[in-house]
Amino acid sequence: KDLADALEEGGCDLETVRNIIQGRQLPAGLRAKVWKIALNVVGKGDSLASWDGSLDLPEQSIIHKDCQELIDQLSVPEEEKSVLLLDIESVITFYCKSRNVKYSSCLGWIHLLKPLVHLRLPRSDLYNCFYAIMNKFIPRDCFMKGRPFHLFRLLLQYHEPELCSFLDTKKMTPDSYALNWLGSLFSYYCSSEVTQAIWDGYLQQADPFFIYFLMLIILVNAKDVILAQESDKEEMIKFLETSPANLDLEDIEDLFSLAQYYCSKTPASFRKDNHSLFGSSLLGLKDDDTDLSQALCLAVSVSEILQANQQQGEGVRFFVVDCRPAEQYNAGHLSTAFHLDSDLMLQNPSEFAQSVKSLLEAQKQSIESGSIAGGEHLCFMGSGREEEDMYMNMVLAHFLQKNKEYVSIAKGGFMALQQHLADINVEGPENGYGHWIASTSGSRSSINSSVDGDSPNGSSDGKGVKSLVNKMTVALKTKSVNVKEKVISFIENTSTPVDRCV
Repeated sequence: KDLADALEEGGCDLETVRNIIQGRQLPAGLRAKVWKIALNVVGKGDSLASWDGSLDLPEQSIIHKDCQELIDQLSVPEEEKSVLLLDIESVITFYCKSRNVKYSSCLGWIHLLKPLVHLRLPRSDLYNCFYAIMNKFIPRDCFMKGRPFHLFRLLLQYHEPELCSFLDTKKMTPDSYALNWLGSLFSYYCSSEVTQAIWDGYLQQADPFFIYFLMLIILVNAKDVILAQESDKEEMIKFLETSPANLDLEDIEDLFSLAQYYCSKTPASFRKDNHSLFGSSLLGLKDDDTDLSQALCLAVSVSEILQANQQQGEGVRFFVVDCRPAEQYNAGHLSTAFHLDSDLMLQNPSEFAQSVKSLLEAQKQSIESGSIAGGEHLCFMGSGREEEDMYMNMVLAHFLQKNKEYVSIAKGGFMALQQHLADINVEGPENGYGHWIASTSGSRSSINSSVDGDSPNGSSDGKGVKSLVNKMTVALKTKSVNVKEKVISFIENTSTPVDRCV
């Protein structure tokens, strides 16, 4: 009733609607109004007004056939069918003409229109809603081998490495089973009631990336069945592809709360670095030439790494693993970083194995003690120079093969960190970014209680595993002395090697 009243009064925004609904089911009679608010098309004019209405595209016969099939699926009174058919065909035709897009059935637009047609909207609203969904919620390159699916694979690997590598070995890429999940926002497979419930929640979220987490939950749900599958690839793809069809209305609440949970355990860089996937602006595309199909794992920006561990509360926290050679690490490193010399992997495998063990132990301790260096998300940092980071990539692959979840790489490596600190000009111009970086050489005096002290036999001999573990433990026990005072306490600079018994 509150919702009906608020909508009746008009001038209602999405925030107000969300506060009233609070995750409850949306009454069918109010759905059209709420979706229009969520899609920001209330009061938008009739885009088709200036159009001459001619249905004369080269693909017109295919468009007509697809629209006719949609009408046949709907329970519409006979006398309304021809008007509705013309509306739907006009919407698709005008969209193709105005956006200069070639129509093909595999685009799945018919499935996107289905939930909207159920709302019995006037043609101008139908078009505006369809346009808004295409623009805001359907990622660009939503086709086979398209960028959105490479990104989904990285998200799957981040949370469910075992499942991801199982599907990889079977050569079952996300585009082979999830093309129509994403392209139709699930309406391709789900019943109309379930689709409406999913869209109710999704459109209110107003976050286009949320569909990725819904997709993730559908896979996670099917995980046991997938891993136990003996059937051939084609059958498995069919099974996966159609799995959303098993969703019932009562599953939707759980689907969303689980998706929310996974979402809260995902670095913000997942969205920030890929926002150019959504929206009509072609800006962001120029800068973004990273080929996600070649990415080893999810990349996290250095600014996120620095901010994440200072936040209180639940969010994502990183345990940074610096994989550069010892001399580079000693010259300067993020003071909360654990050193794992990636060269050891080939040169001294047993020592490398010991280092990894120490690393996982240190990570566990840092989490338990609530240290500022602690985090369950492992982020590997290299130098940022491709040829130097080859070993680090092998170390990364090693962790991924062991199905370690929450593994990411620091985008741009240590060079990007230095650049970022210079850009934000930490501690005023005279100091540059020195205070944020710890070094075990150099003469600047320590700025606070030398939490990050290296013992004299530090890691400079390339074997300083023990000293590193000691150092880590010391850092954890002393727990950053004045965390709250200043951001500097996040990263200390120490020069004088300190002897410490732990």
